Amino acid sequence: MEIVAETTAGAVRGREREGIRVFFGVPYAEPPVGELRFRAPRRPARWAGVRDTLRFAARAPQPAITGKGFLGDEDCLYVNVYAPTSPGPHPVLVWIHGGGGVMGSPHQFDASAFARRGVVVVTVGYRLGVLGMLRLPGIADGNLSLRDQVTALEWVRDNVAAFGGDPGRVTLAGQSNGGRTVGTLLAVPAARGLFRRAIVQSGTGVGAVVHTPAEADRVAGAVLAELGVGPERLATLPATRILEAQQRVSAASGTLVTYRVVVDGEVLPERPGEAIAAGAARDVGILTGTTADEYDLFAWLATGSANPLGTGSTMLDADAIEKATAAYREVLPDWPGDQVRNRALTAGDWWLPAIRLAEAQHGAGGAAWMYRLDWRIAPRGKGFGAPHGLDLPLVFDDIGNVNWRFLFASAKPPRERVRAIAATMFDAWVRFVTTGDPGWARYTPADRVTMLFDDESAPVGDPDRDQRLLWDSL
Repeated sequence: MEIVAETTAGAVRGREREGIRVFFGVPYAEPPVGELRFRAPRRPARWAGVRDTLRFAARAPQPAITGKGFLGDEDCLYVNVYAPTSPGPHPVLVWIHGGGGVMGSPHQFDASAFARRGVVVVTVGYRLGVLGMLRLPGIADGNLSLRDQVTALEWVRDNVAAFGGDPGRVTLAGQSNGGRTVGTLLAVPAARGLFRRAIVQSGTGVGAVVHTPAEADRVAGAVLAELGVGPERLATLPATRILEAQQRVSAASGTLVTYRVVVDGEVLPERPGEAIAAGAARDVGILTGTTADEYDLFAWLATGSANPLGTGSTMLDADAIEKATAAYREVLPDWPGDQVRNRALTAGDWWLPAIRLAEAQHGAGGAAWMYRLDWRIAPRGKGFGAPHGLDLPLVFDDIGNVNWRFLFASAKPPRERVRAIAATMFDAWVRFVTTGDPGWARYTPADRVTMLFDDESAPVGDPDRDQRLLWDSL
């Protein structure tokens, strides 16, 4: 059955399906094409009549996961809405997708389960890579991905009530680059007041992975050198040519995250971790955590002939990786060597940054909760353990989603076991979005309570304390 909702730019037509309402491809900004490429997002012009929002819009331009060719279109600034059929007002979850800042799409996530539990979900498309993060004063406005996300949050504030949502009860959430982005938006003045809660899932280097203007200028210079053109040509080059240069710069960078937002003194006045420690997010409840074996995914990707995400570590240079691996070998003497290195990289890029985020929030007088996904797909050494991305089909209670089937390709745990862990995590996420409390004690440096999600889930004080303390000397 088709249904109509009224937004500030005009009426949109969605449909009811399987007990929920969905609206796909609702514009929150004008298409960033032509003269609007590299410009701050502009709110959409009002349209006449009723606009169909029955299909997903294009994803942002990006390399194919195979590493061959490109996908998407620059006309990508749209949201998808999943809503209960009841009028509400319902709590709202705004989801920022991951993908290293160069890949990913809001369409990968089916939020139907949340809508059936009384949550309105808005998934956001935004500009990626060079088209979303290039800094060239006078040519590119800079921090365009952040500007896009703030504009989407403003759209939620102004429009979500039309879909049964409560604009005063918004949780901002994301995983990987999306999680890091949520951590960054906690420090963006223009985003304050647009969400009350935040979920940071596996945020790579959350709070710390940003560029200074000088670093951003070097990346821009490398991109221009690869293109072989002056900055004035960027506005008219084919997007695929820009993406080809983007890929070559990424391959040479030695990091998983080449393209980063910039501490520009305007959109992002200071480093996110420092801003949070100073109280920028004191009034926002934060749920943050990681999977136990994040780096398993990237080790696997590195074995392929093409890895569009880049290589290495985001937080550690080569010397630091070797020192961390040697230290972990001392505390994990019975582990295979590759698993020791993966655990050290997991901690350096994800686990420690999540802990530092929670510590900073607590120190500023705010509330933070920690979790870790310890549930393993296969026993150690038999394939994926708890890799980066495993949380996605679980927290969306969407284990059949085709986008995440590759995670279970090396081992096929019993479906009942997968359903049980999905139900446990999904319930905790719904509880946090609805009430602001996921169901266990807040994280403090005194006891460091962390919910360990596993076949038998339980909160644990300071899990793997010996591994955490290693980093005091590293």
